[in-house]
Amino acid sequence: MLDGRKESVVSHRSGRSPPGTARRAVQTAITSPFRPQTYLNLLYLLLAFPLGLLYFVFLVTGVSLGVGLLVILVGAPILLAVLLASHVFAAFERASARYLLSVEIDSPEYPFLDDEDATDGFRSLLLGRETYKAMGFLVAKFAIGTAAFSMLVMLFTTAITLLLTPLYYHNPNVHVGFVNEGEPIQLTPSLQLPWNDLLIGAEFAVTITEWEVTSLPEALAVSAVGLLALLLSLAICNGFAWLVGQFSRVLLGSSSRAALEDLQDGLAR
Repeated sequence: MLDGRKESVVSHRSGRSPPGTARRAVQTAITSPFRPQTYLNLLYLLLAFPLGLLYFVFLVTGVSLGVGLLVILVGAPILLAVLLASHVFAAFERASARYLLSVEIDSPEYPFLDDEDATDGFRSLLLGRETYKAMGFLVAKFAIGTAAFSMLVMLFTTAITLLLTPLYYHNPNVHVGFVNEGEPIQLTPSLQLPWNDLLIGAEFAVTITEWEVTSLPEALAVSAVGLLALLLSLAICNGFAWLVGQFSRVLLGSSSRAALEDLQDGLAR
């Protein structure tokens, strides 16, 4: 038992992956379509962009109005409403991470709810660390949602298009493959290094010609590539969802240090 733990520590310090890591990654990618968690992750990522946009617009509008109207005392209740709403949105995000991403997040304490004096409660709300952690996550959710939406569109559009090639390759209005209009594309990468009075270099000529799917076997081969691309896309989305879940634990949970340690352990594995 001690030898196994010692070997694990040595592998971690040396930067080498433990035995079986690549095989587990391949197995995880292959089984992604058959695990319900995959589709819960996809649902979370699909909802991330509209929610992130909503949070961003709300915070920017609310804070701008509140700060701008402080001189006539109307801004104070607006800012108070923004801070309280940030905690409500953060609670919704914690619930989403728990039920969709299967991430364990402990709810933080809310000192401003325990203070009997209204002034102390407002001070705790305004200066509390949890308030700004929640607002930071809501702002970051817009970037997360934008990245998730772009990733989903790019990955699945490519994978599904390749996968369905046998259904439309024979359409005369559709061209599948590498189609160049005109002369073939020629690429000439080169490398040149000066050495004393000499110039040493290497140059390679690469010509990209046309290739188009014109038969069912070729279409099936492209479809097989699309299946692999689909499995890879699901695995990438699962990995991205896992990172978002750990990020949620850091900003929305009660123990940021424990969440950071778990994130480091997960990335090391």
